[in-house]
Amino acid sequence: MRLLFCGKNFNGAKVVVLATTTRKTTTRNLFSRRCCFCSSSARKCSPSQSLSNVISKRGGGVVPQIRGCLLRASSSSSPSKDKNNSNNTNNTNAWELFYQNHRSNFFRDRHYLRKSFKRDLMNDVEFEGFVENVSPEELEEKMKTLPALDVFEIGVGVGNAMFPLLRANPNLRFQCADVSETAIEQLKLHVDYDERRISKAFVVDAGERGCLVSMKDESFDVVLMCFFLSALNEAEIRNCLMEVRRVLRNGGVALVRDYADDDEKNKASSDFNPGRKVVMEDEREAYRRSDGTLARFFSERQMMEMFTGVGFQEAASGEEDGVGEEREERKEGSAVERVLFTQANRKMNVEITRAFLEGRFVK
Repeated sequence: MRLLFCGKNFNGAKVVVLATTTRKTTTRNLFSRRCCFCSSSARKCSPSQSLSNVISKRGGGVVPQIRGCLLRASSSSSPSKDKNNSNNTNNTNAWELFYQNHRSNFFRDRHYLRKSFKRDLMNDVEFEGFVENVSPEELEEKMKTLPALDVFEIGVGVGNAMFPLLRANPNLRFQCADVSETAIEQLKLHVDYDERRISKAFVVDAGERGCLVSMKDESFDVVLMCFFLSALNEAEIRNCLMEVRRVLRNGGVALVRDYADDDEKNKASSDFNPGRKVVMEDEREAYRRSDGTLARFFSERQMMEMFTGVGFQEAASGEEDGVGEEREERKEGSAVERVLFTQANRKMNVEITRAFLEGRFVK
């Protein structure tokens, strides 16, 4: 049987989605069928809620089985044009709503960064496999003797990258920022939040020109950006990276991990919902998720051009593979690597190839 849902996408256009269940039925008279949420026929339904809210209210079992098609009943499925000012506001609000809804339990901790960026973030740790967490007693002793490595993370969220790194390396000292006030509030409630090691956690829209004006020049050894640049448009990325370069010390590094252009999970989502594609001002396509947050997918060349365009130098990472990850053959001296791994969805009995980019750039 196919259940039919009527709702609105992020742009306010009416959409109709089929969710496949176990029994078979025809889709022939689709728009004469009744919406599972409001009981009106699809042709007459005037949805007032977002599609994601509609489906989530149906409960478990349906959402993982969404197959089929998305039919836009009232507008074209061609990509919409991005308007810088309105898009920036929408994206900021979307991330705030995201963290209000999900709090601190949506993303997994990114323990793999201990290995992906071990040259710059684990330089005083004897490394074998994953780094064990440092005990409180050992931390107190090492904080007195180890030189501090100053790190700034932009787009910190609730600390899924920062806290695993802090647990593993006693000489790290962090400052961090995020666009969401709720995310920063949740981060400060974390059991590992320690003001001796996290001297500043604040709210900032990192896409604005001069966004880090409160920070002094050449303040950090490392700036970390994980799945952050993909949430910005072209102008915002340039504004942010210019500030990143300013606050880095000479010889400091910018470390980035983000979505690659052939990541199957995000590409499938984008193809399934063509009306959520957004054409940016640089004519590259992005994808607006159902919760309103923006995602872009980068090629190696695009990522290198973003950083070298504001004065960074390429620096080969030379890191080892993370657990379950493969790295494609990299050109000698390249600053960007493509990281691949296979992810299994047991409920749907499928495997997809995830693809990410990791970059290392020097000031």
